Amino acid sequence: MNLSPGPVSRLVLLLATLILLSIPATAATNSIIDFGALADGQTAATVAIQKALDTAASQGGGVVRVPAGRYLTGSLVLPSHTTLHLDAGATLLGSTNAADYPIITARWEGIETNCHRALISASKAEDIAITGAGVIEGNPALGRLRNPRGPTVVEMIDCGNVRVEGVTLKSTRMWTLHPAYCHDVRITGVTFDTTGGNSDGVDPDSCQRVVIDGCHFTTGDDNIAIKSGKGREGVRIGRPSEDIVITNCNFIKGYCSIAFGSELSGGIRRVLISHCTFERGLAAMQLKSRPGRAGYLEDITAEHLVVGPEPLIEINNNYSYNPDPQGVPGPAGLTQFKNIRISDVTITATNLMNVNGTVEKPVEGLRISHVTGTCRRGSTLTNAHGVVLEDIQIAGLAGSPYFTNNVIGTGLEGAVPLPKK
Repeated sequence: MNLSPGPVSRLVLLLATLILLSIPATAATNSIIDFGALADGQTAATVAIQKALDTAASQGGGVVRVPAGRYLTGSLVLPSHTTLHLDAGATLLGSTNAADYPIITARWEGIETNCHRALISASKAEDIAITGAGVIEGNPALGRLRNPRGPTVVEMIDCGNVRVEGVTLKSTRMWTLHPAYCHDVRITGVTFDTTGGNSDGVDPDSCQRVVIDGCHFTTGDDNIAIKSGKGREGVRIGRPSEDIVITNCNFIKGYCSIAFGSELSGGIRRVLISHCTFERGLAAMQLKSRPGRAGYLEDITAEHLVVGPEPLIEINNNYSYNPDPQGVPGPAGLTQFKNIRISDVTITATNLMNVNGTVEKPVEGLRISHVTGTCRRGSTLTNAHGVVLEDIQIAGLAGSPYFTNNVIGTGLEGAVPLPKK
């Protein structure tokens, strides 16, 4: 299916959702117990589980069941046309031995580099799934590993027709679910429970047609972080993250609920966020980049949101973390933020928004409408053109509703100049 660029099309996104819903389930096959796995949480079950998966693949595909119990395992590979199904009460626990996770090349914070293979991994696979009501838990002892990067919990690279449904994923100081260069990905009803920096929930990375629906997030870092590479390498690869639907999710706690970037050098476009609740974090949506990233972020639509106590949106074009030694120089290295539309929001927060564009590439086409609630202080906007604020009913403000610098738009009644630092 070829999705042409342009403004967010609800029809295109609906069709993408229907395609993902139509992915057929594979027929049931074997239990890992049949291949010798022991549910004692101490005996390595890696060989037995991998044999079950490979056997299913050799038979044309099927479901490999993980019955209730605790199973210790190293890195596993999902072949095409296989489903790993965890029964209620089943836990796959990653081993503490780094040697159980072979070194591969994968993307980490925007750059292709040496990484330990994920606890559950797949590469160039089609029609793969992780389902059920069980738990997959990365071992906390490996979460701090860098150079090479430690194992993520689940990582699919260059895969298509991917489903992750119903399970609970746990990680410590490492990304949890990382689809990279994938298409037609559906993540449904998953609970993310993570601790520590870098323990993002979901990181769609240069992916096309992604649905994240009905998930619950309590994480030590970003709940969702949409990415597409970093600096000159990301620009050269040039694979955007696009046509992404995030709906019916509960963002309970995280550094930020939905982050765009900061690694977005390949571009991010056509994202729809709908019917979600946002609680504790820096912002419901953080659009972040820094000089040298280049790329673009455009056609973002968010609607029917309940937000607070975190702010609704932060746009930051001078993000300080994760510097880029091989960035794109000059004005070409600045990210363009364009066509961001937010509507039908109920909020109880410190403030509504913080917007920080650049003089060379101001934020273009920010439209926020139909907002009700309370905030304690006004919003800040710098370097933003084509701003439209409509039907903003915010009570509880102490002072001006908006503090602005180089802002052009409508609905800014009561705005005062942003105080100089």
